[in-house]
Amino acid sequence: MVHTQSLPIELLDLIVSFVRPDDELPSRDRRMKDDIETLRNVCLVSRKFYALGQPLLFRVLFYDGSHDYRMFTRTICRRPDLAKHVHQICILPTLSFGTHLLDAEDLELSKGIIEDLQLGDQEDTWISSIEGADLGLFTALVASKAPNLRWLHLPVSQFWIQPFIQLFRHNPEFLSNLESIWIESDEEYCNTEMYSRMNIASYEKFLTLPKVKSSTFEYGVLCDAYLRPFPSSWLPGTLETERLAFHHCQVDPFALEKLMQACKKLKAFTYNNFSLHPNNRRNRAEKLPEFNAKQAYEAVLLHKDTLELFHLEYGTKPPHIDIFEQVLSGRVQVGSFRDFSVLETIVITHAFLPPHPEFPSSLKTLHIMNCKASVWELTQSIAKDCENGLYPELTDVSVFATDITKPAKLQGKPLQQCLLDLEEMFKGTKVNFQISPNDDVLFYYGSRF
Repeated sequence: MVHTQSLPIELLDLIVSFVRPDDELPSRDRRMKDDIETLRNVCLVSRKFYALGQPLLFRVLFYDGSHDYRMFTRTICRRPDLAKHVHQICILPTLSFGTHLLDAEDLELSKGIIEDLQLGDQEDTWISSIEGADLGLFTALVASKAPNLRWLHLPVSQFWIQPFIQLFRHNPEFLSNLESIWIESDEEYCNTEMYSRMNIASYEKFLTLPKVKSSTFEYGVLCDAYLRPFPSSWLPGTLETERLAFHHCQVDPFALEKLMQACKKLKAFTYNNFSLHPNNRRNRAEKLPEFNAKQAYEAVLLHKDTLELFHLEYGTKPPHIDIFEQVLSGRVQVGSFRDFSVLETIVITHAFLPPHPEFPSSLKTLHIMNCKASVWELTQSIAKDCENGLYPELTDVSVFATDITKPAKLQGKPLQQCLLDLEEMFKGTKVNFQISPNDDVLFYYGSRF
């Protein structure tokens, strides 16, 4: 019988690689933390497995306050051979970071790294900050030692951006391999007056990096105004980012138009401001206009040949159904998507769709969100287009509502019969139609798309 550890090293290396943290997972996905724990256990099997698993273990720095980060940091600073394996840094909002104060040995090591950076007048400020266990500075130091860093996930409330800006100026190669940036906010932070100070333009440099393809922001503001000017470096056709996501943000129409012009090739656009949970609802910045559905549609028209996902949700506290029906006809709605040649997924608030919407032939998934009125006319229109062969790829049409009786309602029939009748409209097509309760968690963290 062949023992596992007697297998060729190349085969063992391949086996161990299957338990490495998945770079494609959203940073907050529970599976990320589970993968790291599994890999730690693999490293404890034997010296051979330790040698194979250790580089994979250092692919991700994941910190949520539940463990001491110092061992990881110490190793990265002393072992460049392991530092080159770091692909992702994920720091979640936590109140416990400052409790892990540096001991004398770690403090001396950190001071040495800072001195090696040759920051001049800023050196004393950095050393003072590291003595106070500053999270932003700590992350910047680790990032400076990780030449192959691809993903950066940081919390606004504990993230001091100045060290990153200084490192950008000091070293043109800093974060040159970064592909994804996610600036996250925690509930306590976003529901205070500090929210209005989170200016997305502050992260201007991150989006101008040559390899950044994905950019996500939470509870931020982006506008083109005197006090908060639009980033001057985001000129037309200059940004490589292909996936833009804004969760509970506020973007004015002028900034949106300029941002769409700045992107060379946009593949995914998400603007999600809807949440059932009161703690996730944003505080709207006063006196700042916000683009409407029509303006969003017109802005992304520039990318009709490359856009694959369009996600547009507004709303905080759902209005009363009677009030909603009164204003529904006055809402600004999106135009035709017929010319979007590769658009596969549309997630959109019901109110922003006309009674007879036009979708592209490439459409595979349609999710109609926050529905508070009947969808009979809308469903009949989509089903008829399917019968006529306009949507050959469409397989999933889902309607989400807080009260599923609202979209399915039809006077004189019980609810169950109404649901069956709606599903029957798609008989003979590939479409799976369903009406479900609102579920904003999956969409919010992007694990479904």
